Amino acid sequence: MWSPASPSAWLHIIHGMSEHALRYANLAEYLRDAGFLVTADDHRGHGKTGLNSGLLNHISDANGWQRMLEDQRQILHTVSNQSGLSPVIMGHSMGAMMALSLAQRTATQWHNNIRGLVLSAATCGPSLQFKLGAMIARFERARLGLRKPSKILQHLSFDSFNRAFNPNRTASDWLSRDTHEVDNYVADQLCGGPLSTQSWVDVLEAMAQIFRTKSLRGMQSDQPVYLMSGDQDPVGGRGKKVRSLYRRLSAAGLRELTLSLYPGARHEIFKEINRDEVYEHLLSWLESRFAKSP
Repeated sequence: MWSPASPSAWLHIIHGMSEHALRYANLAEYLRDAGFLVTADDHRGHGKTGLNSGLLNHISDANGWQRMLEDQRQILHTVSNQSGLSPVIMGHSMGAMMALSLAQRTATQWHNNIRGLVLSAATCGPSLQFKLGAMIARFERARLGLRKPSKILQHLSFDSFNRAFNPNRTASDWLSRDTHEVDNYVADQLCGGPLSTQSWVDVLEAMAQIFRTKSLRGMQSDQPVYLMSGDQDPVGGRGKKVRSLYRRLSAAGLRELTLSLYPGARHEIFKEINRDEVYEHLLSWLESRFAKSP
């Protein structure tokens, strides 16, 4: 938790796949110094949570997505009670999908007040695409076991992202143009590990539900949403999938949408060579909508 003396608003960060919350410490400190309370956690199977459980890169033996969402709900409930604030949620990559899932459930089930969403490095696609991916993951689970990684799933995901930037210096060039940040990721034992087959099943099945038209229409229509992505991010289809998500959210009735695509930037915009610009845009968006007046 990064807390100023008297926070003007609260941003909760949900990190992405195969990384951890402390990778957002610089951003959190920047926002704290601007008056925002910032929270983040390591998901099941990720970061220190995964390391301490002995199950790094394995979310759960079953219902992993639901368990991660319930963890987030409990964190949001606890911090809200302690601070008296309602959250703006920022999710990166897989975390952006979790943020969407939370917003959909808040509108229909949980009744928490999520004030807005920041979706960093999001993707979008037809539900059938993710159902087919889940089918492959289930086959790999049956072949290898639910806690084992799959070279096939790794090849179809992270390895395919890097091929767009051949010739490669590392296996993670797709993350950023900043070679120092890429090297930090490669050297971090809590980053980059291949997910278990069961974890892929859970993630892909969840994404098939998230992008259903009914699910998107279930979100609060007046909820501000900020989509931020690099226009060279392969997860976002080099901007195409991010624009598609913007259009689908608009068609679902969301009225306050903002989109920033950063030329040349790759997957991790908060660790890109233009990160100062990204930080400033995020702060401006947050302050204009959620910060209390002095």
